[in-house]
Amino acid sequence: MSAERLLALVCLLLIAACDSKSSNKEVKKPVEEISAVYRGGAVEEAEKRLRAHLQAEPRDDLAWTLLGHVLLDLNRPTEAEAAYAKALELEPRRIEAITGQGRIFRMHKEYEQAMAAYQRATAIDPSYAQAWSSMMVVALKRGLYDEAIAHGEKAYALDKNDPTIAANLAIAYHYAGNTAKRDELTQVAQKLGFKGMDWLDKVYTGQIEVRD
Repeated sequence: MSAERLLALVCLLLIAACDSKSSNKEVKKPVEEISAVYRGGAVEEAEKRLRAHLQAEPRDDLAWTLLGHVLLDLNRPTEAEAAYAKALELEPRRIEAITGQGRIFRMHKEYEQAMAAYQRATAIDPSYAQAWSSMMVVALKRGLYDEAIAHGEKAYALDKNDPTIAANLAIAYHYAGNTAKRDELTQVAQKLGFKGMDWLDKVYTGQIEVRD
């Protein structure tokens, strides 16, 4: 399982928990159902359902945001970027879409633009742990370990139940040479049900490199 896929799943879980900005509560339910399909791994089916839903509800910014995540998983970043842009046209404060844009920048190694997107998200909602976690990932890729740990500790303080945040913070401690904290956060990630423990071990043993 890749780090990008894990982060996408975290974004999705956060989206599913958010209240839609639409006043029509019936809009939210289909998106929640589609997000469950996506979490189950049926990415192409999720896209099909989202597009059908958006035909009926074209102003559902939450659905456009989720479509962006789905399209990124399908390796279609140009289309994903357009979906995020549509979400933000409808709701400029949709922080999940802003963070999705940051993910696209990160995929293209445009780290300054990625950080700017994440900082924009935290300016809107300082309690949005995923944006802080994403800043941690960018700092890790750039080899800025103290910065990565600072962002990661902020994310973890905001959300101690997210296994991916714990796992990414463990990686930051690993690269910083703090094995005690690395092992502590690794155990936390495992207890929280982190699905990439084998992947994490390979990072620690040098078989997988997450830095650029």
